[in-house]
Amino acid sequence: MLSRMAQLRSRGFPHVAAAVSPALWNLHGKAGVGAASTMSSLRAPEMMCFQCEQTAANKGCTIVGVCSKTPQLAGLQDLQMLYNLHLCQLAHGSRFSGEIEQECRNLLLESSFATLTNVNFDDDRFQGYLRQSADLAERMAAQMASAPPPPPGLPSKLPNDRKALLLSAGPAGLLARSALVGNEDLFGVVEMATYGWKGTVAYFYHAERLEAGDAVYSEAERAEVYQEFYRIGSYLAKAGSRPPSDRNALDEALGECLAVGALNLKVMKMLDAAHCHKFGSPSPVDVTTSPRLGAHSILVSGHDLGTLHSLLEQTQDQGVDVYTHGEMLPAHGYPGFRKFEHLRGHYGTHWGNQLQEFRQFPGSILMTSNCLRPPTRKYSDRLWTAGPVGFHDIPQIANDDFRAVIDKALNLPVFDEASAKSSAQHGLQAKTLTTGFGHAAVLSIADKLVDAIKTGALKNVFVIGGCDGTEGTRNYFTDLGLSTPQDSLILTLGCGKFRLNGHDHGTLEGIPRLLDMGQCNDAYGAVVVATKLAEALECSVHDLPLHFAVSWFEQKAVAVLLTLLHLELKNIRIGPAVPAFLTPKVVEVLNAKFGLKGIQVANEDDDLADMLQGR
Repeated sequence: MLSRMAQLRSRGFPHVAAAVSPALWNLHGKAGVGAASTMSSLRAPEMMCFQCEQTAANKGCTIVGVCSKTPQLAGLQDLQMLYNLHLCQLAHGSRFSGEIEQECRNLLLESSFATLTNVNFDDDRFQGYLRQSADLAERMAAQMASAPPPPPGLPSKLPNDRKALLLSAGPAGLLARSALVGNEDLFGVVEMATYGWKGTVAYFYHAERLEAGDAVYSEAERAEVYQEFYRIGSYLAKAGSRPPSDRNALDEALGECLAVGALNLKVMKMLDAAHCHKFGSPSPVDVTTSPRLGAHSILVSGHDLGTLHSLLEQTQDQGVDVYTHGEMLPAHGYPGFRKFEHLRGHYGTHWGNQLQEFRQFPGSILMTSNCLRPPTRKYSDRLWTAGPVGFHDIPQIANDDFRAVIDKALNLPVFDEASAKSSAQHGLQAKTLTTGFGHAAVLSIADKLVDAIKTGALKNVFVIGGCDGTEGTRNYFTDLGLSTPQDSLILTLGCGKFRLNGHDHGTLEGIPRLLDMGQCNDAYGAVVVATKLAEALECSVHDLPLHFAVSWFEQKAVAVLLTLLHLELKNIRIGPAVPAFLTPKVVEVLNAKFGLKGIQVANEDDDLADMLQGR
């Protein structure tokens, strides 16, 4: 029986041995057959990508990404990640000047974030990241008495020529590195740790960008986080590019996955503290989805609250209304955002619907982080990106200067009845959405929750949320939420909330049954609530009637999943599909240890029955 990687190679991506010169890699998977013709016909490195839930046939994207990522871009991203892991090797346990250390930190955060699914599609940006990475690695190695060797997939010198650069990316790809490791189970677990590491880096990017200062976390705490990034990255650089050294390699890799989960818990706590310090503690609020007629407008999507806040400051008294989209909805729960009267409401649903929703929105559009879908000409001339987000020919905001976005909005049509009506018809069922149930807000009614549990009025708590996507199978989460018994609460977060918040789930003891806790990183808040409830009930978290149905899509969700596993939470269901990077053997191991399992897409009632039985 061929392995999954071997099957993919047999469909046009055969194994190229490590001994073959990188100069002979080519798109067609042939090596050593006419080097001159190979170079002249080069178009892209071999492609294999399975880092997201929507990967082709739940096996891997080998021709073009479901996200629209090209083989060229995939190769550049693979090479960038290998450079970043090598930077971790150089930085781990070393002492560099403040300038070099800061450059390493900044580059690591932004360029790793840029490799997440649906973040950056701009080849030129990645070529810039790569040149900076190669230069920085060279300078760092020159200052070390004995620099660690780079992973075998890195070129000895980064080529200047674009074609040669693409050619050099082949050995950094999944097919080449998996062949070096030679153990599909181990390689999949190492990749899971890598994807969780990338998601954690993205969360820390958001935290660092807020520049909240020592009032939130000290330089010593910051350095500790970076050193753990470096330590885990050093492990990933070696484990993902060589055969296992002993029979315990799989256990070690699973241990590093849990270490990523522990680090992500710390980072989410720091991000939560930074958000609350900068913008106040969120509280429940009803947010209108009906736009104000007759006004110019800007739509802000993504996750970065710092960018939204800067835009709101610059749009004050400019005659422009600002609306949130997707995972920016929770911004309305923070006092620091509610003070802006021109933050008028929320528009649209989750990221997967942006092709329709951005087209219908009449004003300027700003994308602050994942998830960006390749834009259409219907709105690309009024779209900007910020931070790690990028797309070729789409302007990038520099230094938080939003003048161009504002000027464009002022020269675009205002919201009229026709545009407001068309926007309301796309999937959004509620005229108002309630958000702002952060952990502090939920714990303010902890006494009611504890009493309800003790009296039997509240029998179960479901956590249903995470990353949303475009498949119809994700309606499972809507159906599961609607099927939950009336004596239960639902905690939701991430853009998965949009599968739930268009429906009326009623109340329990005067408390809304559906509590929107915020963005995907606010999974930390759910952990805090569970911990505090367990303390009040004098039991462990594992004794709570707590059930998880996690919709996952990209690498931030992998980071959150690893955090839940680190906390030893049991019987988590994930979907719609089980990650393609996990082999059946590894899934069995995770099921035996944690009860982790995939959802039954067409049988949510069976899943619900099992949950209510504690399974």
